[in-house]
Amino acid sequence: MSWCEINLGDAVHVKHGFAFKGQYFSESGEYVVLTPGNFNEEGGFRLRPGKDRFYTGDIPEDYVLDEGDLMVAMTEQGPGLLGSSALIPEGGKYLHNQRLGLIQDLDGTVLDKQFLYYLFNTRTVRGQISGSASGTKVRHTAPERIYRVKVTVPSDVTEQNRIGSFLSAY
Repeated sequence: MSWCEINLGDAVHVKHGFAFKGQYFSESGEYVVLTPGNFNEEGGFRLRPGKDRFYTGDIPEDYVLDEGDLMVAMTEQGPGLLGSSALIPEGGKYLHNQRLGLIQDLDGTVLDKQFLYYLFNTRTVRGQISGSASGTKVRHTAPERIYRVKVTVPSDVTEQNRIGSFLSAY
């Protein structure tokens, strides 16, 4: 198996979330407004019953997430959350909030989405994201900084898919 080094920006686009208006936040509703708190530190999605907020205002259609969308936390709401990634478990229910990045335009000839999910949660990637973050009290990253993250990946996307499938099953 051969490996190659790429910058993440060579294969992905990161879309900023929407600034949902606080006046429409509610304790119940149809749509959950995601925050970095919906990410596990080691990666993965989590609900926070009693803490999650719902949105009752008008919602731009482009910010309703689909099942399998790959997200990355761009604000360190809690220790270790910066750069954590999650796959959306169900479509039409979760909203893409401003402190999160949506991985779009993934070049499938360079990276496999499931492999990229696990790659985001490695020390190498998280360390680069953290190292380039700004802010003293609350640390942030930006798409441009994520684009500069260097990774070494199998050149063959089929191999990446096998690795991602193995990790998912494990």
